[in-house]
Amino acid sequence: MNYTKSSPKRIEKVSSDNGVIGYDLLSILTYMSVLTTGGLTREQILIHCSRQRLKTAIFFESVYAMAKYMGAEYTSAFQMVAERARASRIKSLLLRFAAAISSGESEAEFIDQETRAESERYTNEYENAVEGLKKWTDAYAAILVSVTLIMVVSLVSTMMGNLGEKFIMLMGLTLFCITTIGVYVIYKVAPTEATTYSNAEGMPMHRRLARLSLFILAPVGLISGMLLAPKFDLLTGSGVFFLCVGVSLLPAGVFAWLDDLNVSKLDDMLPTFVRSVGNVAGAANIDIWGALSRIDTKSMGHLEPHINNLRARLRANLPNDQCWESFRKETGSDLVNRCSHMLVDGMRFGGKADVVGARCYEFSQNIVQSRAKRRLTSATFSFLTLPLHSTMVFVLVFVLQIVATFNTELTDAYAATGYGSQQSVEFIRSNVDIPEGLSISRPDELAADIGLFAVQDLTMVTFTVVMVVITLTVANALAAMFAAGGSGLKIATCFSPLCLLSGGILIGIPLLAPVIFAS
Repeated sequence: MNYTKSSPKRIEKVSSDNGVIGYDLLSILTYMSVLTTGGLTREQILIHCSRQRLKTAIFFESVYAMAKYMGAEYTSAFQMVAERARASRIKSLLLRFAAAISSGESEAEFIDQETRAESERYTNEYENAVEGLKKWTDAYAAILVSVTLIMVVSLVSTMMGNLGEKFIMLMGLTLFCITTIGVYVIYKVAPTEATTYSNAEGMPMHRRLARLSLFILAPVGLISGMLLAPKFDLLTGSGVFFLCVGVSLLPAGVFAWLDDLNVSKLDDMLPTFVRSVGNVAGAANIDIWGALSRIDTKSMGHLEPHINNLRARLRANLPNDQCWESFRKETGSDLVNRCSHMLVDGMRFGGKADVVGARCYEFSQNIVQSRAKRRLTSATFSFLTLPLHSTMVFVLVFVLQIVATFNTELTDAYAATGYGSQQSVEFIRSNVDIPEGLSISRPDELAADIGLFAVQDLTMVTFTVVMVVITLTVANALAAMFAAGGSGLKIATCFSPLCLLSGGILIGIPLLAPVIFAS
């Protein structure tokens, strides 16, 4: 690799948002602190850091490249790389690193202090983000109720007077803009982190099935919906389309949910695993293979089968790197990936096993506890989204059916009066202020001219309501996914039930409305 040419360009691609790179920065600092326990030199630490698949690893790779291939002093190299870093946290860290080197401070102590400070900072910011997420999800629910109420009032108003199609469309556009802003705010305030891991060898079974189902069944559902929808009226056809999409996404959603649940359970047991390996290896003064063979896997919960597979591969004298990479691939957890690299490399390069295990434990436990708080908030919001979405769509479609029924009854009423009934005309004239200059001989003409109780064409109003239902379905699915975080496959988990609910309501209400109103 040509470091002098590629590194500056790659640095520019790293996000300038401190919240986005916070997880990676804590990971790389913890990895460095683990390596320092083995007494590695500065150059060796930078080399191993640059090999990590982390966004922030490029900064240390660039520092090493400048010192190795350009002959720059490490102090100057850190300062030059800091100038290209856009994130203030990275810039500050690199400058402090340069100052520590120039002052002769122990690198091990400096890295250990920075790791602890970054861990505390990350925890505080994560908790603040979760608190903000909790507030904004509550606000999002309140906003949805408000804009839906506005839409309902607009629909009810069409029974008393013709407000015009443009007004209804304007209300629909307002709802679209407000929900878009709400979803974007949730996306920005939610903590940014990677939870899943996949390598070139593959991925866990549930994730593989979720991707396969999504890529195969989702297009089938879209095509089926587009072919079947035109055979029905606008409301029923839209409901059929929603059902086709929802059913096609259901298998992928179930598999993605199972994969996310499995990753969460594996992450919860990871701190116990790394601490046990470190303690056993440190107490018995043995290597990591010896520690793995002595620990009790029955106490490791969902990690037990993966640890047993790792033992079997190591016992078969397969290459250690391949054994551990297979272990990471089977778990599919990004946290397992990062902690296993820390544990293996720390003990391989001479670090004290108990110290390495303790630092890996602190890192993983910090991440697990933080994510548990987020899961509590996101789970509450996700469960709230289902009944809230159902209620809003039900109210919109039901009110639309009321308006349509009223419109039909109004047409029948005008027909029953004989249109030219003088008695009807005189009754309306005696109760309504008619503008001067109007010559009205028919009740329906009078209603149309004064804008009250006129028979209307509801095609555009129905179309607007359908677009509003689509907007609510997509917005609620995205909001739930952004709040929960995790793999992008979870969009199927969030989108499928909402599509099924929307489709069922769009089909069911028009069928039930005649029965309800007839009674």
